[in-house]
This record gives sequence, C-alpha cells and structure tokens, in this order.
Amino acid sequence: MAFVNPISYSSQASSIDSTSGNGGNNMGKDQFLQLLLAQLENQDPLNPMDSTDMTAQLAQFSQLEQLANINTSLEYSKLYLASLNNAQAVDFIGKEIEARGDSVQLSEGNSAQLSYELNGDAGSSTINIYDQNMHLVRKVELGSQPAGAHEWMWDGRDNEGNQVAAGTYTFEVSATDVDGEEVAVNTYFRGVVTGVTFEDGITYLLLGEQKVAIGDVITVNDQEVVAVNEPEGKTEKALEIMKGIGQFMKNAAPIAMMFI
Repeated sequence: MAFVNPISYSSQASSIDSTSGNGGNNMGKDQFLQLLLAQLENQDPLNPMDSTDMTAQLAQFSQLEQLANINTSLEYSKLYLASLNNAQAVDFIGKEIEARGDSVQLSEGNSAQLSYELNGDAGSSTINIYDQNMHLVRKVELGSQPAGAHEWMWDGRDNEGNQVAAGTYTFEVSATDVDGEEVAVNTYFRGVVTGVTFEDGITYLLLGEQKVAIGDVITVNDQEVVAVNEPEGKTEKALEIMKGIGQFMKNAAPIAMMFI
C-alpha cells in the first residue's frame, strides 16, 4: 500500500491561483482539493493525519475558494461599472462639450471658436491654423494678452481671404512674455456630440468625424443638435434610439449585480 506523507502548503500559498483553472504553474482550487483528497485516501491508517493539520488545510482550502469568489465578484463589478459608464456616455449626445485638444470642426459657411489658456502674461501671441495635411491655412498675430482663458472666432477664411472647405482643422497658439521667454499655452475645442463609440475599453464621444476621449471633457452644455445634410426627422429618430439604448443599459445594470 502506498503512503503519502502530510504536505505543508505554507510555501505554496502564494502561488495558488485564485481561479479553478490550472494555467501556468499555479494551482487552482480544484487541484488543491484533489491533492488533499488523495492525501486522505492514501494516509497510513496506523498513523493518520493529525487533526490540527487537517483543520489547517481545510482552512486554507476555504480561504482559497473565498479568494476565487472575490476575484469573480471583482470581474462582475468591473463589467457592471463599464456598462454603467457606457450608458451614461449616451447622455452626452446632443450636448456641447469643451475638451482638451487642438482640433476645430468647421462647418460649411460658418465660423469656429478657438479656445485657449495662457499660463502667464504674453507680450505677443500667434494663432496658426492647419488643414488635415498640416498645411498652414491661417496665421493671426494677436499681440499682448493677459494670463487666463481666451477665445478667438475664426471666420473660416485663409490668409488670402478665401473661404476654406468644411472639415477638421488643427490650431496651435504660441506666446512669449515681454522678455521673450515662451509662455505655456493650453488649447481646447468645442463641439456638439453626435454619437458615442467604444474602442479598447475606452469611451469616445463623436463630434462629427472627431473622436474625443470622455476623460478629456472639461465642460458640458445643453444644446440642440443641428443636422448637416441630413433630414431633421432622421436625426431626431437616431438620437431617440441611442438614448433608449442608454436607458436600457441603466435599467439592466442592477440586474447584473444580482449575479455578483
């Protein structure tokens, strides 16, 4: 008859996997239980396992299973929070946001507002606007400006006074103080949210063709969505559907918590 000596698990506790799988070199709870049962089945009947050792190993198994359950609960909580955040993101549709960035969306025949913040008093400041190929479209000398938030309205024209095509443009603001030292500048852009997309676990708000990470949003304002080259009824119907999806996800979230 084969005998198995009592085994100490103290050195293995740190390597036990919290799942029931046996991935890698880690021991899952199923393997832990199988090893414990094999030890009991093959123990010496004349010298059985000490009750203290038995209690200690059962306690370790109980702790292992609790850790596995905690890990599962955390995974469900992660999914719940992600679905809740995604549902809340739908509420941004139809609202005007201001976010960190250097892009500006110009619609046909309209102006676009450029927002920036100077971290110090500027003796001179300049705004450069580029198209999608990074070709300079417009350059404006603004002169001296105090520190703080500023806005400049671009009329959508280039340096020759010609109206440029609608689309996404990039702008940069450079400034120096009276001593010629560079002044730090933060740029922002505004736009109306027309949709939401989820990529690689990150929620993005859509402003036309522009994507903005939800974490870059600074302010949110209510504003009606203006459809561009699209029937008004179709746009309103799309918004109603998107908001309905968001409401469904919010209602379903508490149900998901029942399985945690």
